[in-house]
Amino acid sequence: MTDFAEELNLDMDKVMANTISHSDLMQQHLQDKDYQRVYLETSLEEFAKDGNINAFIRSLQHVVKARGRGAITSLARELKMDRSNLSDILNGKVQPKISTTLKLINGLGYKIQLKSA
Repeated sequence: MTDFAEELNLDMDKVMANTISHSDLMQQHLQDKDYQRVYLETSLEEFAKDGNINAFIRSLQHVVKARGRGAITSLARELKMDRSNLSDILNGKVQPKISTTLKLINGLGYKIQLKSA
């Protein structure tokens, strides 16, 4: 136990037993479709500011993963894309064209709207 934990009289085993990882917490939140939308909107806004396409693609990957087993296969089928190509995109192995990215966003049930700055 650390000095800090001792000072606060914390039982670290109990604390750790009641702790959830960031990844698990995100997966819980991403079960909610409204949360998915806000998450993707925020990620897209950040991409527009910093140009980090990889971070935005990771956000898409998190949303697809949250949709459960077989989500990549069903999304690929719906978008008439090769499943392995979609998987490569979502895993950051292939950088998609903007048209493919828009297709993915639409396939997830969202659309992009332009707003005045």
